[in-house]
Amino acid sequence: MDDVEERAREAYVSTIRELRESAPKVLVNIGIVVLLWAFTKYVFIPLSAEYALFGIPLPQLISIIMLIAVALLIMGIARECLDLVDAAATYAAYEFGARRRASEEEVENYRVGLRSILYVAIAALLFTLFKEFLNMLHPALSAITLLAISVWAIFTLVRAGRAFSRLAEYYAREWAEKLESRMTGGRGNDEQ
Repeated sequence: MDDVEERAREAYVSTIRELRESAPKVLVNIGIVVLLWAFTKYVFIPLSAEYALFGIPLPQLISIIMLIAVALLIMGIARECLDLVDAAATYAAYEFGARRRASEEEVENYRVGLRSILYVAIAALLFTLFKEFLNMLHPALSAITLLAISVWAIFTLVRAGRAFSRLAEYYAREWAEKLESRMTGGRGNDEQ
């Protein structure tokens, strides 16, 4: 068993351990976040639409309170979630690297690429869930948040693309070699 295959096995064991430790905490806290979001959006905001406190519309106050509570929950579970994403990306990278007999550097590139894509997906999902509440506070807050996420996502996805460049080169080279062998008559050897 070579080094990459051994590391793939270790990454698998580590991923299972991380999943067992972190997943229940993450799932419970995500459930709480979803409940807070749903009750705020469908119960508390509609009920408070006609009220104000000290001249501030109650829906805005409720949105602020909900966003603070959710932000605290998300900060509390962020490390667990990032650990899970990192463990899954590491396992996937080593598993793929073991199949291709990739170098340790290539495996690290796959891990960085996968992790980056997952981070962008998580950020986009969180923004989608809370855009409406940010808009309720002030549309500029939502716009600035979206702009910041977009700029960060561009840099993160470019980094992910560069991480996968060797993989693309490998498959392009393999494809070109097959085409070349067909042109030079090497196809007969492939069929034997």
